[in-house]
Amino acid sequence: MEAAAFTRPTGELLRLPGPDGGDFLAFRPAPLPPADERDALASNATALAEANHALGQLDGLGLVLPNPDLLVRPYIRREAVLSSRIEGTQTSFSDLIAIETVPSAVTPDGREVLNYVEALDHGLRHVSAEGITADLVRTLHRMLMQRGRGEAFATPGEFRTIQNQVGAGLPSQARYVPPPPAAALDGMDALFAYLANPAPTTQVLVEAAWIHYQFEALHPFLDGNGRVGRLLVPLLLAWRRKLSHPLLYVSPFFEHHRTEYYDRLFDVSARGDWSGWLGFFLEAVRSQAAHGVALATRIIALGKTWHDRLDAVRAPQSAHRLADLVHQFIALDAGTAERMLGVAGQTAYTAIRTLVGAGILEEAFPNVRRGQVYRAPELVRLMESPVVPHW
Repeated sequence: MEAAAFTRPTGELLRLPGPDGGDFLAFRPAPLPPADERDALASNATALAEANHALGQLDGLGLVLPNPDLLVRPYIRREAVLSSRIEGTQTSFSDLIAIETVPSAVTPDGREVLNYVEALDHGLRHVSAEGITADLVRTLHRMLMQRGRGEAFATPGEFRTIQNQVGAGLPSQARYVPPPPAAALDGMDALFAYLANPAPTTQVLVEAAWIHYQFEALHPFLDGNGRVGRLLVPLLLAWRRKLSHPLLYVSPFFEHHRTEYYDRLFDVSARGDWSGWLGFFLEAVRSQAAHGVALATRIIALGKTWHDRLDAVRAPQSAHRLADLVHQFIALDAGTAERMLGVAGQTAYTAIRTLVGAGILEEAFPNVRRGQVYRAPELVRLMESPVVPHW
C-alpha cells in the first residue's frame, strides 16, 4: 500500500517491519459506527427507501407461498456459486447440483461451493437464536475451509495470529494490508460489541453495509474472508428482520460488478467514501431483491406449467408429488425419489419416467447405466440466468 492513496483515511495507517528488511503500511479501521454516517445516510435517502421497498416485496413472497423452501434452497445454491466465483472458483450452478447428488464427482472448486452451501445453511439455522457471535463466525469459517484448498494453511475456525494481505508479493506491494493480528482481534471484539448493541436509529440495511465493510477491512482470517463477509449479509438480515425464509443474496451483484465492489471497499478505507459504498450496497440490495421477485415469479410459473403438462397426460399423483420435489431439489436419483415419496421403487421409477416424458427431467449423465441422476433443465437455466445489470 502507498500512503499517498490514503487521502482521507477512516482509520490509522501503521508502519510495520517487512520480511524483506524494509517496512510496509497496514490499515486499522476505526470502530463502527462511521463518523460520517449522517452524511452518508442523507446522500442515500432515496436509495435506502427503494432498497427497503424492494426487499419488502421479496420478503412478502415467503409469507404467501405455501412452501417457501421451493425458493430458498435454489437461492442458497445460487448464492454459493456466485460468492465463490468472486474468489476464482469455476463451478456452475449445474455443476453444484450434479455433485450434490453424486458426491464422488466433487472437484476442488466444487468442494468450496458445497462448503459455502453448508455454512450458509448452518448460519441460517442458528443465527435467529444466537445472533452473530464470534463462535458463529469461527464456525462458519471452519465449515467453509474444511477439506478445501486453503485448509492446510488457513487454520480453519481460528482468527489469524500472523499478518496477511490482499494480493500476492511482498506486503509493501499489496494493494491492501489489514491490521496486524492483535489489532484485528481488538477490531473484531469491537465489531461484535457493535452487533450486540446496534443504535436504535440505524436501519438494518445500513448496518449490513457497515458490518460487511468492517469485516473485510479487518480481514480476521488467513483465508476465506470474502466468503465469510458475504455470508454475514443474509445472516444479519435474517436475524434482524426475523426472517424464517430469507431470499436476498447480494453476491450475484458483487460478482457482476467485481472490480467496483473491491474499489468501493478500498475507497472507504483510503478516502472516507462511506456514501459511495452505501449507495453501491443499497443498489445491490435493490437490484437483487427485484431480480429475486422476478426469478421467483418465473419459478412459480414453471411449476404450474409442469403440473399442466402432467395433467395433460393424466399422470398419477406420484408424478405430481415428484414434480414438487424436483421444484425444490432440482436433481435426484431413483433412490431419493423412492425415499422421499414413500413409495415402492417401481412406482418411483415410473414417476421419474413420466417427468422425463413431460420434459421436466432429463438424464444428467446419459452414459451412466446404473444410479442415474435426473435434473430439471428448465429450472437450472432459470437459476443460471444473469443478474439484473443495473448500476
